[in-house]
Amino acid sequence: MTAANGLDVTGRVALLTGAGSGIGAATAHRLAQLGAAVAVTDLIRDAAERVAGEIISAGGRAASYEWDVAQEVAWRDVVREIEHDLGPVTILHGNAAPTSGELIERDLDVVTIDTELWDAMMTVVLRGNMLACKYVIPSMVAAGGGSIVLTTSIKGRVGSTARTAYSVAKAGLDELVRMVATEYGRHGVRCNGIAPGIIATPGLQRTAPEAYLTQLVDAQLIPRLGTPEDIAAAVAYLASDASSFMTGQTIVVDGGISAYVPVLAPEVARPEPATAAAD
Repeated sequence: MTAANGLDVTGRVALLTGAGSGIGAATAHRLAQLGAAVAVTDLIRDAAERVAGEIISAGGRAASYEWDVAQEVAWRDVVREIEHDLGPVTILHGNAAPTSGELIERDLDVVTIDTELWDAMMTVVLRGNMLACKYVIPSMVAAGGGSIVLTTSIKGRVGSTARTAYSVAKAGLDELVRMVATEYGRHGVRCNGIAPGIIATPGLQRTAPEAYLTQLVDAQLIPRLGTPEDIAAAVAYLASDASSFMTGQTIVVDGGISAYVPVLAPEVARPEPATAAAD
């Protein structure tokens, strides 16, 4: 596999959490295409094995690992295993989060929210990414540097009438990005975030009604759903030396849905696109 578009992570080892499907899987493939050896990790063994197998079949280097990102003992053991199998980790993409339809239905407003769900969300999203940084940063420092990219969300940057736990947990990740960047920038470790908007992951397509998706697209400035590959491209940029002067930042990749306040009434006509003058 060869690098593309000026990005190159050849010879580096990338550890990705939640990489068995959606954004994580697309990012695993993207980093492998750019030359990285990829540790594909997921709570579901079969999913991680499938993605790693696809990378290997395409000529890349990968290995799969199953574990719960919220368990500290698992982090210590698996990072050692990855270093033995692939080498020191110098790219981390923290992407794991509970996103099943059953959890989404229980993640309501602050008065009616299920407290167990709240704790589970904070444990996986915040504790899981804190542990990722805790156990990967020493390897990065020893290797002379590295890049951490955490998947936050536009839900953590604006208010909403639902998904309270998810939104608050993702907002916490934005601060974890800044803290890690501040604490370890002078040791060669960069830390940035990616805040996706509405992304057509398998989970979204299974749970969201078509009419709802149409409303979301209509609210965006770019009239299509985002794809996992859109986010993977942004992660690859932050993982590579192309972004070597960036740290402590969160890039929003949302089709423009959070960039403006829509006019409700009276409706203001949008200008027609400019055209070339006739001869």
